[in-house]
Amino acid sequence: MKPSRIAILIWCAIALLGLMCVVLPERMHIGQLTLRWTTIGNVLGNQDKGLKIQDERLDSLDFEEVRSPGRTQYNADLEPSGATGRPHLLDTSETKVISPSSCVLPPLSVEEVQGDSDALSAFRQGLEEVNRRTVRVVHYGDSQIEEDRMTQTLRRHLQALYGGGGVGMLPLHQTIPTRTIKQTLTINGIRQTSQQGPRRHLVYGPKAQRREDGVYGAMGQVAIIGDTALQRQDSAVLHVEPMGKKPHSETYFNRLRLWAKGDFRCYVNGQPFIDSSATILPLADSTTSCDLALVGCGEVYAVSLETEKGVIVDNVPMRGCTGTIFTDIDSTQLATFYRETNTRLIIMQFGGNAIPFNEQPSTIAGTVQSLRKQVRYLRQCAPEASIIFVGPGDMLTLIDGEATTYPLLPYMDRLLRKMAAEEHIAYFSLYEMMGGQESMLRWQKNGWAGSDGVHFTRRGAEIAGEKLSEYILKTL
Repeated sequence: MKPSRIAILIWCAIALLGLMCVVLPERMHIGQLTLRWTTIGNVLGNQDKGLKIQDERLDSLDFEEVRSPGRTQYNADLEPSGATGRPHLLDTSETKVISPSSCVLPPLSVEEVQGDSDALSAFRQGLEEVNRRTVRVVHYGDSQIEEDRMTQTLRRHLQALYGGGGVGMLPLHQTIPTRTIKQTLTINGIRQTSQQGPRRHLVYGPKAQRREDGVYGAMGQVAIIGDTALQRQDSAVLHVEPMGKKPHSETYFNRLRLWAKGDFRCYVNGQPFIDSSATILPLADSTTSCDLALVGCGEVYAVSLETEKGVIVDNVPMRGCTGTIFTDIDSTQLATFYRETNTRLIIMQFGGNAIPFNEQPSTIAGTVQSLRKQVRYLRQCAPEASIIFVGPGDMLTLIDGEATTYPLLPYMDRLLRKMAAEEHIAYFSLYEMMGGQESMLRWQKNGWAGSDGVHFTRRGAEIAGEKLSEYILKTL
């Protein structure tokens, strides 16, 4: 078709759509079905004006007050004004909030607002041992913590106060680069890209990568080296080095820790380890880079860069995960890991991935109940560890052409807080820390969140990590 005819078709389509914006009403009711159509005003730019008004309202807030974890923002549709005697940190009277009537909850109790003051007692007691052994913190989360975001900030605070070094656990093959450690994997002399690498099983993500026995390791993933059935042995070499040149505690380590099963010959910087079953591989001196070679066949669950004493903080991101997968991991394997590594704090940062795909309060309530089961399961596997649940931050969606908080997000935040109080674990609300209803607009304007209205930028992740660190240290 000639370019001129294509142009004519495009302009005709634009004209037709414009006519429909003028003629058709914003809402049409066909039985129980409601159809919505944009107006010519929104097409010509009034929608942007509405977003600007929201930004101006947020600009009037004192952000230092809004994002303080010790203060609570309440959604006007979920709680009557003044029900707890606390002031609203964010005035939602002029904000269009769509919240189903069935989401209405009673006012938060004192325990739910303040949390369990003894929730971190196990972690506090564990920190008394940092001069003799390592104390481990495992931070599980969805894509919000990828690249070591948030976790990196928490790790630096804890290691500055209590000692320790290294980034903790890493998968043998890193498909998503981190901000802290650069790792490359070579298999049989061929450097692997993020799309290549060894065959893997994951407890989250595509169902095709699941395994039936639940043996995934503490990171929820396992890499397969060689092939036992074919009697094929592979040579896998993992090289690690710091991403930046600035000295930080996480870049220095004096031992490797390996979780694997199979028949391997192990070499660190070219030096063989006679005991192939060894899980702790000490280094002669503290270092920032090394090579780990595994020759043979078997399964590799994780490699840890760490020190002999102090705090070790693991970053375990699970992209797209709702957090309801821990009960699919073998309990014996998890319990052994937490016990042998002296894990004293488990952070679970989930919930956001359930928001965009669920429009019924009952479904959100069901997700929270499933997360409750995960908390109990991890407590059973790690009875000597404290648990913190980190709820989802503010997330934006378009309703009638306007960017607003997902209607059920405040409801999930309230249910998660209530669940945490009932399970006697700590709760940190990212939603409240950000400022509550539509605070994502402010974070986007300041460059703290991305254009998707969901994820933090690196700067935003640093702010969130600072506030999470502040919450933990104040609670100890």
